[in-house]
Amino acid sequence: MVSIKCGLLVGLCVVAMATVPVLPAYTTTLALPIDQDDHGRPMPSCPDKILNGSCIFAGGVVTALARVSDPGACCALCHGTYHDECTGWDWSGPITDGHTVPTKGFGAGVASHNCAIMAKNGPIVPANRISGIVAGAPPPPPPPPGHGPPCNADLDCTPLTSPLWSCQAVHAPATPANNCHMHALQGNQTCGCTVQHCQSGPAVPVNKSATVQYLSIGDSISLGMQPDLERLVGAAGWELTHNPGNAANTNYGAHCLDGWLQTASRRYDIISFQFGLHDIAFDEERLSVGLYTALLTNITRKLAAVQKVSGTKLLWVRTTPVPTVPTYSPGCEADTCLNPPRFDRDVELYNAAADKVIAAANATGARISTADLYTFVLRKCGGRGYARCPGFQLPNNVHYTPAGWAALAGEMHRILMTAL
Repeated sequence: MVSIKCGLLVGLCVVAMATVPVLPAYTTTLALPIDQDDHGRPMPSCPDKILNGSCIFAGGVVTALARVSDPGACCALCHGTYHDECTGWDWSGPITDGHTVPTKGFGAGVASHNCAIMAKNGPIVPANRISGIVAGAPPPPPPPPGHGPPCNADLDCTPLTSPLWSCQAVHAPATPANNCHMHALQGNQTCGCTVQHCQSGPAVPVNKSATVQYLSIGDSISLGMQPDLERLVGAAGWELTHNPGNAANTNYGAHCLDGWLQTASRRYDIISFQFGLHDIAFDEERLSVGLYTALLTNITRKLAAVQKVSGTKLLWVRTTPVPTVPTYSPGCEADTCLNPPRFDRDVELYNAAADKVIAAANATGARISTADLYTFVLRKCGGRGYARCPGFQLPNNVHYTPAGWAALAGEMHRILMTAL
């Protein structure tokens, strides 16, 4: 399960998350109401309270993600496979190739799933979605009375020292101090500093006969490459494990890294790590370059300590470019503008800071290689300041087409084989 953030300055509900099962595509030809669950057991239509135009997964806990044909199929999963833990479900709309959902791999479009099965419902937030609340399910608990000060972004929560290190949506009267833009949502919400849930990675390998155990830590870029990269390294006998879900920004990564590493029971032969696109975004995850440097230093020190004990090879992955296109603002929304707002000048600034962090670690005994995916993408897309990269990167987006993901995975595979 994983805690979810919904966005503030912009507009869709997007998971800023840890890993949950992503199910195969599940289809029903019936729209709501439905009369049986996904196991074929009779059900007197979808029995839930239906919320048309609302999102319930901001601030909630998701137990599974799936690609489904309609809200009835999402309801059916809730009352079928997940009947003993589902408190609600959240359907984001139909899947259309090349628009909202990829044809291959996580993140080839804006999202790879359109149905979230909730173990705990978040507060009801207006959004262009359909949600269902299971009858008799407990209402979402109010935020703890001790949630911290108001925030616009993570950088307001003193993440290096405060136990309330994450800026998340809370119920509070709106003020300039708590006005926040949640990741990829339209409109703003109110936020306060609190604690975000971390999920631990697998304690043991799935394939114990694998010759190399490889841990990939990163955001939607590493997730987008994962299907192709898993196939490529699997051919050499490797097992690829990704940190649970999206590693998001360095704040989330620094606080959750220990659970991802599982050092008490696992030894990885190689670990790649990548942070940056969430740190530079103008939403609730935004961090200053100074905080990014300090938190990435903490992450790097922990990984270097693992390397010293186990000999694990380490690979830093530079943040990929952001196209120079209009960014989200009222009147310029998700399909036509980049949401959340990001700028390639920040990618260059934060990459330069990361280069210094890696150089400093290597100067004190670590052995960390670098995968320069930033330059790789620039060469594919025409150099600095590009606006469009047809056939490789999706328009007005930091994510890639299936061909783009395959090319990125191929470059990572080449670097990994060289590194090991």
